[in-house]
Amino acid sequence: MGNMKKKVIAVALMTSAVINIGFILVYLDVSSYVANYNTIQPVRNLYQHISEDEIIDDVIQYGNNIWNISAAFKGSKHRTNAQTTVVTLSNDAEFIYRGDVIVIKLHARDDNGRDRNVGGDIWRVAINNMDKKFSSMGKITDHNNGTYTVHVYAGLSGQVQVQVTLVLQREAVLYQRDVLRPTELRSTWRGIFKRRKKTEHTYCVLMREGVWDNKCEFPHPKALGMTTFVCDPPKTLHCNTLTEIQNVANIPNSLNRTMAENNYFFQSPNADQVITNSSLKEITIKDRREPDNLLYSIPHCKAELPDTLSDGYWLGSRWHSLVCQSKQWTNVTEVQECLKDKDVYFLGDSTTHQWYKIMINIVGYPVNMTDSNWRRKVSSIPGLFNASGTDAYSIQVTDLKNNINFTFRHHAISRHTRYPIPIQRFPFFVDLIDGLTAPKCNYVIVLSFWAHFEAWTQTSFSERVANLEKGVKRLKKRCPNSIIGIKGSHAKHDVQSYWIVYDMIRIMKETFSGDGVFFIDIWDMNFAYAIANKKDMETHMPLALIREEVYLFLSYVCP
Repeated sequence: MGNMKKKVIAVALMTSAVINIGFILVYLDVSSYVANYNTIQPVRNLYQHISEDEIIDDVIQYGNNIWNISAAFKGSKHRTNAQTTVVTLSNDAEFIYRGDVIVIKLHARDDNGRDRNVGGDIWRVAINNMDKKFSSMGKITDHNNGTYTVHVYAGLSGQVQVQVTLVLQREAVLYQRDVLRPTELRSTWRGIFKRRKKTEHTYCVLMREGVWDNKCEFPHPKALGMTTFVCDPPKTLHCNTLTEIQNVANIPNSLNRTMAENNYFFQSPNADQVITNSSLKEITIKDRREPDNLLYSIPHCKAELPDTLSDGYWLGSRWHSLVCQSKQWTNVTEVQECLKDKDVYFLGDSTTHQWYKIMINIVGYPVNMTDSNWRRKVSSIPGLFNASGTDAYSIQVTDLKNNINFTFRHHAISRHTRYPIPIQRFPFFVDLIDGLTAPKCNYVIVLSFWAHFEAWTQTSFSERVANLEKGVKRLKKRCPNSIIGIKGSHAKHDVQSYWIVYDMIRIMKETFSGDGVFFIDIWDMNFAYAIANKKDMETHMPLALIREEVYLFLSYVCP
C-alpha cells in the first residue's frame, strides 16, 4: 500500500469523512478521497477503519507544466443537476446478498452535462421495498471533487428500489453556512411585561455579536455564555416585569430581503431533485439466512460507540439497529425492574415530550395516545401513578409501586408562536441539572435541544450546548453512576432547515465526546421510516416510530 503513489487509495471506511444519509459538509478535508471501487467485493465489516498513514492524496499528472493559453475555450459552469448526474453500482450486481454493504458511486454533473469538480452537495440515497415496508439509508463520503461514494446496507432479500435525491446544491449550503447562519436577529420574540393590571409588549432578540443602547438585558452566563436575551424597554414598566415571551416573525427588512433573494436555492428545480433517469433503478438482493448479529459483531448499547457504515434499516414495524443491540421492550415488569428507584428526566422540546409519553406507557401507565392527542395532560391513577404539573411543558409522573419518577421539562427560550410562554416554567437545563441533589443519585437523563434552535447562530447554539456539557460534567462528578443520553435531531418538512438541523448533530457529538454520554442518532432512522411507510418528514413524527426510538434509548439505559 505504501508504494502505490500517485494513485487514489480506497478509504471508504474512514469515518471522519463519512456523513449520514447523504449529508455532505462542505468543509471536509480535501485529502479524504476514496478509490476506484470497480474491483472491491462486498464489505464484510461494519467497523473497519483505514489508518491515516494509508491515505495518499490524489495527484493529477500533467504532461506539461507550462500554462497552455492556446487550449482556452468558451464554456459554462452551472450548479449540480440531479438528472445529468451519473449513478453507478460498484458491486457485482449478480452477487449481492442480504447483509452485504452495497457501494454506489455518484458523479455530479451540471445542466450541460459538465463534470463538477467540487463537492459539497447534499445527497440522500436509500434502497426500499414498499410492499415489505423496508428502507435502508446510505452513508455518503464526499471526495470534494464532484464524486461521492455511498454505502448502504442490504437488509432485505428480494427486489429493492434505489432512490437518489439531490437535497441541496453546494451553493445553497455555502449560503446557509457563510451568510445566513452567522446572522443574528433571525429569531425574534414579543416580550410581555406585566405588573398588577398593566401589560406592555416589546420586541426581543438574541444578541451576541451585535451592539445596542438602552435595552432590557437578560443575561445568563452559566447557560448562554456571551449570548444575551435583549428586549426593547417597556414604556412605563420596569425590565424585571417580563413574564412571558412569544415567538413572532419580525426580522429586519434587510435580512428579509437577503433571505428572499436566495430562496430559489430551496425551491424547485434546485432543491430536492429526485434522480428519475438513472440506469440504476433496482437491485436484486439474494437471500442469506444468517441474522445481522452473526454477520457482524454488533455491540451492546453503550457510550462512545464507533461510527458504522450503516445505522440500521426499517423493516415492517421495527427499526433494526446496526449500531448496537437494541431490543423491543414489551415486558412491563422488565422495564420497571430496570428503572426501579430511579429519577428519569426528559429534558428537551416537544419531540422529547413524545418520548416521555411513550416511556410512561411502556412502564405501565395506560396512556390512550394517538398521533393527534399525545400532548394532553395525564392524570393520577390512585394507588398506581401520581401525576402532577402545571401543563404539558412541566410534568411529573411517579410509579408508586416501583418508586420511579418520570419528569419532563421544556427548555428555556422556546420558539412557540401560537401563545405566550411563561418564562418561569421553562428552565435552563444547566440550572435544573445543577439542582439535582438526591442522596441516591439514581438519575437517568435524556437531553434534546434542536427543534427550536435553527434560527440561532452557530456560535450561540454551540455556546449553549457547551455550557450544558459543563453542567453534565458537574453532575457526573457528584453522581458518577448517572446515565445520560443525548437525543439527536431529524429533518423537518422544510428543506431550508435541512443543513442547519443536521449540523447540530455534529456539534452535539463533538461537544459531549469523551464524557461517557451516549448519543442516539435518529436521523437515518426517521428517514428510513418515512420512506418505508410513504410518510412525509415532520417535526413530530408518528408514535409508531417514536416507540422504536424509545426502545433504542432503553437499550442504552438497561443493557
